[in-house]
Amino acid sequence: MDIATNVALIGALFTFFAAILTALVSFFRERSEKEKWRRSLEFERVKWERTMELEREKWQKTIELEERRIRHEENKWILELNSQRELTLYKMRLRTYPDIFVALEQLSQYRVNEINENKARELAEKLNTWGYSDASLCMSPDTREAVFALRRKIGKYLQKEISAKDLTKGPRTDLIELMRRDLNHGSLWREFETLTGRNFAEIQKFIEKEES
Repeated sequence: MDIATNVALIGALFTFFAAILTALVSFFRERSEKEKWRRSLEFERVKWERTMELEREKWQKTIELEERRIRHEENKWILELNSQRELTLYKMRLRTYPDIFVALEQLSQYRVNEINENKARELAEKLNTWGYSDASLCMSPDTREAVFALRRKIGKYLQKEISAKDLTKGPRTDLIELMRRDLNHGSLWREFETLTGRNFAEIQKFIEKEES
């Protein structure tokens, strides 16, 4: 093989390997670029998902705060309405209860011996009227029931089933103490809770229920 042929062969081989090397470099460069591009896309995807997650958390907190604010306003309104209602009832009791207290004086230990059938019947009629008048609208349920319990006991007296002395016990004392409680006075002879204490307990239950 002459020198020219060897040179041509070497040149061809060099060109061949150069082409292969160029192809390999191009292949790995393209592969590197694709990997870089893939990683960039993955980074952007993770970044976007994190951004969306933060936005969701932000909106969720905003919604929770708004719901809490609305619930607070509702509770405040309910408590204010309850206070206004209790004040109105209290004023009605101050206006109507004195007449009942005065009438019950007939059944006191000092006066009960003066009672007769006519007075007892008149008192029973008054109690019945009070049980269905504006006075009953401001009474607590147990106070109104005490009015009718005393009316029934007077009925027993009129039927000669009990003595006048018996009228001073039970419903008469219950009614006095319940009316005192409705006007926020402490009880003298009964274990009745004051109006303020009872209302506070009800409000506390309401608040605990709303917060749970």
